[in-house]
Amino acid sequence: MLEDICKHINEKIGKRIEIAIVTGSGLSSVKNILTNPVCIKYSDIPGYFNTTVKGHDGSFYFGDYKGKYILIAVGRFHFYEGLSVEQVGLPIQLFKKLGATKVILTNSAGCLQSKWTLGDVMIVNGHYDFTYRDSSKNPELVNGPNYYCEHLIQKALKIKPDLRIGNYGWVLGPMYETKAEIDNMKKHGVNSVGMSTVPEILMAHKLELDVLVLSLMSNYAIGLTNDDLNHQIVLDNSVKYNKNFKLLLLSILSEI
Repeated sequence: MLEDICKHINEKIGKRIEIAIVTGSGLSSVKNILTNPVCIKYSDIPGYFNTTVKGHDGSFYFGDYKGKYILIAVGRFHFYEGLSVEQVGLPIQLFKKLGATKVILTNSAGCLQSKWTLGDVMIVNGHYDFTYRDSSKNPELVNGPNYYCEHLIQKALKIKPDLRIGNYGWVLGPMYETKAEIDNMKKHGVNSVGMSTVPEILMAHKLELDVLVLSLMSNYAIGLTNDDLNHQIVLDNSVKYNKNFKLLLLSILSEI
């Protein structure tokens, strides 16, 4: 299946990509940086999955930026959409087949730090799997340069030294976390929480790709404020803080 998908895409673009980017909820406008863009909808690729979540359009955008040929995936898959962890990681396999050696994963995440400001960007340098799919035990921290590329992290920090750095907690979704769950995560040192990204990190690790993960703090986690929380609020806040996030991403792409 992967070979057929790759062949279909190569017939449209005709060249190898260098860097692949996955956009999180509400962060799709980054696709506009590309010159000579080629858009391929997921639904037009035989054998490929389609997205079902609002804010994830389901299209690949290929194009040039500062002399690099880049793929931007607007729309990602989630475990709660009925896919396996391996299937959620399929795009990462595809990126490598198409030539990528570096992957930038972005997401809109819930912030567990009350002193942080919405719109802050956090470099993820560790993660916890709080899905409890295989065990009722609390998870262990997964981190280190085999999962998170230290070279890319240092590039990002050189550009913006005040970036937050911390651990991401992966939850099943699609419902938001309870206060008790958030309290438990805080005890483990989790700084942001979301329903994606970790399956992609695991696949990139397996394929020995260099990975940089950027989390936009789009909302405070349950219990930190009395504000309502739903997917539309996350999307609206992601769009609201998108400008600075996009500028950061452009600066990083210019340096790597």
